[in-house]
Parts: sequence; C-alpha cells; structure tokens
Amino acid sequence: MTRKLLKDVSASTIQVIVNQLLGLAVFLLISFYLSKDAYGELNWSIAVMAFITTVLGLRLEQIVVKKSAAVQDASGIMTLFMIHVLLSGAGFYLLLFILSFIFPTFFTAHNMLLLLALSQLFIFFSSPFKQTANGKERFDYLAIMSSTSNLIRSIALFFIIAFYHLSIQWVLIIFITSSFFELVVSFFFVTRLMKIPLSAKISFGDYKIFLKESLPQIGAAVLMAGISRLDWILLGFFSTASLTAEYSFAYRVYELSPFPLLVIAPVLISRLARYFTNHSEQSLLQKKKELSLLIRTEMIAATLIPLVLNIIWTPVIDSLTGNKYGAVNQWTFFILSICIPFQYINNIIWSAHFTQNRLKLIFRITLITFCIILTGDLLLIPLYNVKGAALVYLSAVIIEYINYMRSSELSKIRETWQSLFICLTAAGCSGFAAFYFLDDILWRLVFALSLFFILLLATRQLRTNDMIYVLQLVRNKKPDESNNSAITK
Repeated sequence: MTRKLLKDVSASTIQVIVNQLLGLAVFLLISFYLSKDAYGELNWSIAVMAFITTVLGLRLEQIVVKKSAAVQDASGIMTLFMIHVLLSGAGFYLLLFILSFIFPTFFTAHNMLLLLALSQLFIFFSSPFKQTANGKERFDYLAIMSSTSNLIRSIALFFIIAFYHLSIQWVLIIFITSSFFELVVSFFFVTRLMKIPLSAKISFGDYKIFLKESLPQIGAAVLMAGISRLDWILLGFFSTASLTAEYSFAYRVYELSPFPLLVIAPVLISRLARYFTNHSEQSLLQKKKELSLLIRTEMIAATLIPLVLNIIWTPVIDSLTGNKYGAVNQWTFFILSICIPFQYINNIIWSAHFTQNRLKLIFRITLITFCIILTGDLLLIPLYNVKGAALVYLSAVIIEYINYMRSSELSKIRETWQSLFICLTAAGCSGFAAFYFLDDILWRLVFALSLFFILLLATRQLRTNDMIYVLQLVRNKKPDESNNSAITK
C-alpha cells in the first residue's frame, strides 16, 4: 500500500512539475513580449472566463473523482459530466455571443473575451476525461493530458518569437489551438488507452440525479470561483489594465509557488475518498504519526519556496520581464506568499470534509471567505489598488484557516497549528535577517537558507529520524518504536 502511494505521489509529482514548468515558460514569455495593457486585458479576460467555467462546472469534477476512486461506474459518471459541460458550455458561449450584439461597447473595450472563451471552453470540455483519470489514479496519463496545451503553447511561442513578432493576435490563436488539441488528447487517452468509453445508456433521469447530487455544491462553486478570481475582476473595473497586469503577474507566481500542494492534493482526495468509505474521521487520528510527518513536510515546503522567491524576487523577475513586474510587485508578492502555509492546511481539512460529504459545512466556511474578499476588495481596491487586494486575500485565507480548524477533528493534531506558525516564523526571521545584514542576492540566499534549516532543526520541525521512518515505510517494515516516539515528540 505504501509503495503504491509513493508511486502515485511520484507520478503526480512528475505531472505537476512538467505542467508547471511549461506553464511558467508560457507565462514569462507572454509577460515579457506583451505590453502591460495587453497583458492586463488578457489576464482579466482569462479571470472572467475561469470564474464562469468554474461556476458552470458546479464542482461536479470533485464528485467524478470521488465516485471514480470509489470504483463506481466510471464510464457512466464521466458521460454524465460530459453532457453537463457540453450543455452548459455551449449554452454559455451562445449567450455571450448574443450579448456581444446587445452591448457592443463593452465587448469592444474587452475585445479578447469572445476568443478566449473558446480556449477556456475546450479546456472545460476536457475536464471529464481528466477527472476520470484522476479518480482512477492514472497520474501518468493525467500528466500528458494536462500538459498538452502548455507544451504546444511553449513550442509555438518560441517559434513565433524566433521567426515573427509576438503579438496579442498570435497569443490568442495559440491559446485556442492548444486548448483544442488538449481536448483531443484527453479524449484519446481515456476512451482508447484507459478503455473507458462514453456511455450510450445514460438517460435524462440519470443526469437529473447527477445534478441533484451537486445542488449542495452549487453555492460553493460560485463562491470558490469568486475567491480565486474576484480580485482580478474588480481590479479590471476599479483600476487600469496596467495595474491589473501587475497584480495578476504576482498572483500567478503565487499560484505556481505551492506546487507540492498540487502534487499531493489529487492523491490525498482519492485516498481519503476510499478511506472514509469504511472509516470515520476519529479513526483517521489513529494515523497521527503519518499525518504529523505529512503536515510538517508540507509546512517546510510551504515556507521554504516563498522564502527563496522573496529573496530573489526583484532582480530575477525584473530580468525575466524587462523590468516590468519585479520591484513594483515585491510587497504584493510578499503579502500573497504568506497565504501559502495556511492554504496547505485548508486543503487537508477541506479534503477530509469533502470526502465525508460535509458539503454544508464547506459552503458556510466558503461563504464567509467570499464575503470577506468581496467586502474587502470593494473597500480597499479603490484606495490601495494591488496591495489592498493582496491584504484582503491574506486576511480571508487566515480566517478560512481558523474556521476549518474549528470544524475538524484534525485540529487535534498539534502540527496543524504548531508547525505552521513555527515554520512561518523561521522563514520570516531568516528572510528579514538576510535583507538586513547582506546586500548580495547570492549571499542573502545562502544565509537565509542556512538560518532557516538551523531554526527548523532547533525547533524539531526537521528531524534526522524522519528519513529513517520514511525508508522503513517504503520497505513495508514496521518502524522502530524509537523512531515512532521521535515523530510524536
């Protein structure tokens, strides 16, 4: 079982790293060659479409993963989700097209919206195939499916830059084409290689039952979409395209930063879905040693990556973006990066709640988070622009963490609060000391990392017995009692 888990994590790791690197290449190339106004309008349109497709999805993708992982009829579940995305996606695009004639001024000002809607819809249509592969833990196939569009975009952008002039028109063409090919590849891998075809035996009654199961999640779907993109959208209304470009750049780096979370999240939800089929949350606490090690490892990663990025931010980002998004975003990214450790714990508890069907509880917590972001953005964005949006988001994530901790038995594992604040404090002290005492970026990095790991060892967040314990698990041996006790101390 442990070897299978490690294999799944390894496959998920490869998938995330490849996709993130390709996405990073696309992200940096576009930010470098497009003007701030064009880049800001592009990101605003993507944010609007991401919000809408998330709402249209009704969080049904999580149900597909959960049911597929629980060894239910994967073909039927996938087909029901495919019917939903086709009906809702096509219906929305038709509505958007009609609105372009009713409100021509708005669509002239935001002239990328209709074209980017096509790109986002193709990605939306590929979701049933990806979530089925996720539920079946075929992370190798998921890696290829999820990376197709970014791979095509990277190659195409390099080609255009080498032989032509990269313009927003080329970017739009590349986005639409690459998204379509990702849909084709996803269809092929699931229906042909995994041999899970779309079912012809699905009735309208089955679809109604499937939608009914999503009813408790409809509100959460709208709220989650708003939480992730509301600040981008409101910045587009209350500020300039240039400021939207700056914030969306910092936020995109923030989204790319917690890639270890993207590795463990799909594995965690499928494993918890199977575990809670026959167990309770109380029984999960019997695995306290493994959970404690997992949380400490996540907290170290969640603070180490932001520490490095904050130290190198200004010189590296300015050199990569032609002095557009480095110094101007240093404090914005710093504020957003504090959210990352809280995000890790939130994901663990959310996964436990979701796989136990505690959807009403998730909705209440998500509603509070959304209201904080909406109210805060409406108040602070007009006054403080990007820094106001970042501060509001940080406040919302911390309050969300508090609400999740209050609602879960997992809060009894002390690492869920102790490791978070110890690692966050260690990273903060290391970073500020490096900036205070040193000017050279390389020496700052060496000093900060050295001090960070010394503090982790001193506070027992990093332990020499951890590696021995992990190796014993890999070999399917019962860990020594001495190591067990070391982990629980």
